[in-house]
Amino acid sequence: MVCPIRRGQSRHRTRSGQATTCGTHLWPGVRLLRSLLILLVLSGIWVGCGADREPGDLFGSIEEDVLVLDGTLIVDQPLPFIYVRRTADPGQVYDEASYGVTDARVELTAGDTQWSYEADPASPGRYRPPTPTPMVEPSKAYRLEVRIDGEVAGGVTTTPGRMNLRRTVLLDEKTLEVVDVLVPFSAGADSSFASPTNRLIYREGVLEMQLAEPVAGAIAYQLSLTGLDRDSDFVIDANFLEEEDYEEFDREGASPPLEVDEGLARVPWFAVAFEGRHILRLFAIDENWFDFIRTNLSDDDGGGFGGLAGDAFERPIFRLDGAIGLFGSAAADSVGIVVLPRPDGD
Repeated sequence: MVCPIRRGQSRHRTRSGQATTCGTHLWPGVRLLRSLLILLVLSGIWVGCGADREPGDLFGSIEEDVLVLDGTLIVDQPLPFIYVRRTADPGQVYDEASYGVTDARVELTAGDTQWSYEADPASPGRYRPPTPTPMVEPSKAYRLEVRIDGEVAGGVTTTPGRMNLRRTVLLDEKTLEVVDVLVPFSAGADSSFASPTNRLIYREGVLEMQLAEPVAGAIAYQLSLTGLDRDSDFVIDANFLEEEDYEEFDREGASPPLEVDEGLARVPWFAVAFEGRHILRLFAIDENWFDFIRTNLSDDDGGGFGGLAGDAFERPIFRLDGAIGLFGSAAADSVGIVVLPRPDGD
């Protein structure tokens, strides 16, 4: 079982301004719940993150021309790109080419090893790791340092241990007995999507990811779902939703931070809005990632759903020196599923 978790909060007040990147969208069903709540109480408690966000929707009220760092390390994956940009004037349309920083010195250090990143001419503000690219190691501290004309910014993340996802299963919703065992992504993406056990009828059964053991050093967990078939139809149908409400649904989303009880993470069907192929991921996240998503604001002026209703964070917790953004890490595993509409269309 999983449940949202919370920790102590801190508040920040700064002058009005806008930032430049978007966090992870929340489950599509969060929007559905919000629409229903609007009908009932005329204000949404839970809110999501739209795909077409204005600059600054992610970071709340901040100053113009603030340095933004973005990099997430995934255990047993290659070192990632690091993004270095600046916040924009709230009255201007954000242009990545204009606000990407191209003259930074970007270095990543782990123990006695240091890697120098190079600016990517194909994408202003993006910095590439060296080649051959080293893999991210488990349970290790990584330090990011960015220098720009006398400015120094950066942060530290300690990666969680390796994730051992024992299996992903479909349970009978009444007896909770295992009906099917899904083929994981580790067996190959084609095998995962092609397996009959991975073809799931919408709202039929309970989808559960089972860990062999807790991930060492993980502060919390997060589930994400990414739809790959961009033209697939909706499987969700609610009579209280208007036509324009459907335009707000995203093909990728993620949960708030979760506490995985007894190593079992169940995926709610309200996370699914579309037919077709999806990648379901389970992340075991570090403290930086956890604080960022639990305090993340939405594109509405209500409370965020990164933590719990009532937390009322005015801006996320960044855990960076001299910049805002996210430098965090996680261990992860994934499975491919194909969502099929219900035969009765219900």
